[in-house]
Amino acid sequence: MGMEIKLIYLSQTGNTRQVALTMADELNKVGHSAEVISLIESDPGDTITCNLVGIGSPCFSSQAPTPVKEFLRSLPTLQGQPAFVFATSGGAPGKVLTDLAGILRWKGAQVVGSFLTRGEVHHPAPHMVGQFPGRPNRNDLEKARDFIKAVAEGVAAGHSGSLPQSRTEPLKSDWGFYHLVGLASTDRVLRFLMPEPVADPIKCDQCRWCVEECPIDNITLHSYPHLGDKCIRCYRCLTGCPQKAFEANWQFADPFLQALYNRTFMRWFGDLKHGEEIY
Repeated sequence: MGMEIKLIYLSQTGNTRQVALTMADELNKVGHSAEVISLIESDPGDTITCNLVGIGSPCFSSQAPTPVKEFLRSLPTLQGQPAFVFATSGGAPGKVLTDLAGILRWKGAQVVGSFLTRGEVHHPAPHMVGQFPGRPNRNDLEKARDFIKAVAEGVAAGHSGSLPQSRTEPLKSDWGFYHLVGLASTDRVLRFLMPEPVADPIKCDQCRWCVEECPIDNITLHSYPHLGDKCIRCYRCLTGCPQKAFEANWQFADPFLQALYNRTFMRWFGDLKHGEEIY
């Protein structure tokens, strides 16, 4: 008998959404009923009206982004609800899976699996934009299919504990370099270190796209867009604006980011494999 499965995700550039849709397609193929729900349109109650729930997220500054963590903290008690987590990242995922799995366990969920894959980087810092082009690719998505099939089979069979196909980060107690980067990268710190997106009133046509797309409802329209004091420096407004109306000064922040997220560090401290190219 097929299970009812819900995949709730945050995706700003389409990478995590693509993984969620691929997993749902595989689940439906093998006889389950899978529903894909954007975090913006989801309700905390969605997590308890199914047999299995998946939470998907991009990686921001080596951690799960604030909107996802706030959503998870708002969940009702999950009382052993089977759950899995998945994320897309560059070469320094840090504690993104640990964040997702940890809050779910705190809410009482039974986290049975975790999956991570590459996603093309859309961060606007000059040295970062365009890293891992075309990811997730076909091979990445095939791995997502294999993972979710194993998760569904394990849950249906009553398996308890994390499945062997899962990433091991959520089970580890040790902390690496990028775990510490993620821990230090609070929203307040990022607002201090990273440049604020600024709208050009000449380019802005007041279409309200940025107001609707901001994941934390931090933008209001007063003649032209105005950012409030909760900005998480996700740069969704800058990278997605149809009019290209937002700009940021990367003179000081880009060298700082390059010192943290470079090929050598991502290979030593992240999960960049030998032979795996960034560009």
